[in-house]
Amino acid sequence: MTGLQTARDCGVGIRGVAMAIDSVVWFGLFLVATTAIGAATGELQTTAEGIQSNLEGTPAQMALGLWLGLAIGYHTLLEWLFGRTIGKYLVSIQVVNTDGSSLSLWRSLVRNLLRIVDWLPLFYALGILSMLVSSEYRRLGDRLGRTRVVRR
Repeated sequence: MTGLQTARDCGVGIRGVAMAIDSVVWFGLFLVATTAIGAATGELQTTAEGIQSNLEGTPAQMALGLWLGLAIGYHTLLEWLFGRTIGKYLVSIQVVNTDGSSLSLWRSLVRNLLRIVDWLPLFYALGILSMLVSSEYRRLGDRLGRTRVVRR
C-alpha cells in the first residue's frame, strides 16, 4: 500500500485520547449489559430516580462478561470494517497491518482480545509500557496481531 510511506506511527498520547473517547462508548455498553442482565434476571427496578440494576454474584459476573464481549466486539468489528473506532476516527488515526494493508477479522480479533492483557494490571499500564519500549509504539496486542496504529 502506497499510503504506508506517508503514515506515521502513533504514540501513547494520541492513542490515549482515542481510548478516552472510546471509554464513553464502553460506559454506554456497560449500561446496556447491566440493564440487559438485570432485565433477564428480574433484578431491574424502576424507581423515582430512574432504572437500576443491583447485580450481585452470578448475574454481576454475567453482566461483566457481556460487557467485555460487547467492548471487545466494538473494537474488533469497527477496526476490521473501517480501520478505526469512533475515538480513532475523531483523532484521525487508524489500525493497519504492519505492511499498511487493511486488517483481517482475525488480526483485529487477536489485537483486541489482547486489549484485556494490555489493560492489566492498572488501566493500560502494561499496554503503555509495551508501547514505550517499542520503536513503532506497538502494544502487545499490536505485536501479536501484527498491526500498527498510524496517522496518515
